[in-house]
Amino acid sequence: MEQRQLEFFVAVAEELNFTRAAKRTHAVQSTVSASIRALERDLGTPLFDRSTTRVTLTDAGRALLPEAKNALESLDLARAAVGNAGLGLRGSLRVGTLSGLTAVDLPGLVGDFRERHPGVRLTMTVAAEGSSGLLEKLRSHQLDVAFVGVDTLAVDGIDLTPLATFQPRLLVSENHPLAGTATVDPGALADEPFIDLPAGYCNRVRSDNDFRRAGLTRSIVVEVTDLTTVPSYVAAGLGVALVPPLRAEAGARVVPVDLDPPATPWTLAVARPAAIPPSRAVRAFLDLIPPHTATTSEY
Repeated sequence: MEQRQLEFFVAVAEELNFTRAAKRTHAVQSTVSASIRALERDLGTPLFDRSTTRVTLTDAGRALLPEAKNALESLDLARAAVGNAGLGLRGSLRVGTLSGLTAVDLPGLVGDFRERHPGVRLTMTVAAEGSSGLLEKLRSHQLDVAFVGVDTLAVDGIDLTPLATFQPRLLVSENHPLAGTATVDPGALADEPFIDLPAGYCNRVRSDNDFRRAGLTRSIVVEVTDLTTVPSYVAAGLGVALVPPLRAEAGARVVPVDLDPPATPWTLAVARPAAIPPSRAVRAFLDLIPPHTATTSEY
C-alpha cells in the first residue's frame, strides 16, 4: 500500500467523483482509477460502488477512510519532524457552516487561515438539512469540521466544542396583541402561525421538542433556511417565531416576548468526527476560531 494510492483513495472518497479526484491530486483520471483498482486487489475487497451516475463508498471503504487519513497525517508529521515544516501545511480542509452565521466572523477566519496556510485547499459547505445534515456529513467523513447548532453536547460520534449559547424567546410584530406583554405561556401559542427553519435545523428541532414535551402542537406557515431572515417575515405579520436574539432584529418592527417557562437554550459549537484525531490543518483551523468569535448572546 503506497502513499500515492492512499492519497488517490482519500480524494475519491471525499469527492465521490473520479474526475474531481484526479484534478485535486494533479493526476490523470486513468491513473487514479488504476491505482484504486490496484488497492482494491491488494486489500481483496471493493472500496467503492461505481455506476454510470454515482460513486459511493462500500462498508470497507468507509472503514478504510479514517485509517488512510491517519496514515497520511503520520507521514506528514514525519516529514515535518525532519525539517520540512518550513514548507507549511498541505492537503485539504472541508468546513461546514450554517446560513447567516454572524457570531463567528467566517470571512475573517477563512482569510486568516488562507494567509497562514496557503498550501491547504479549503472549501466551505452549507448543508440543505441544517445542523443534522452537517453532523451526518461529519460522521460519513464528507466534512472535516463544521459549525453546528445543538441542544446537547453529547452527540454520538461527534466531538463538540461550544462557542456560544442562545436563549430563544418569542418574536412578534409590533402590532401583535402579545407585543405589550412581559411573558407568555407556550400553551397560549397553539393557534398562532409560526415562522421557523426546516426540519433538521437546530432551532426547529429544539422548538418542536419543547412543544412535544408540553403536549402542544403548532402550525408552521413559513419555512426559511436563514435564521437571520426571520425578523422580516415576523414584521410583515406572517406569523410569530421562537428565535434567539438576532442582530437582524435591529431596525425591524418586531418585539421580543419572554416565554414562561423559558424555552430550551441551544448551543453553537464547532464539531468534528470523534473517530479520528484532528489533522494538522484541522488543528490550525480550530486554533484560529476563538479570535474570530464574538462574545455575544445574539446570533
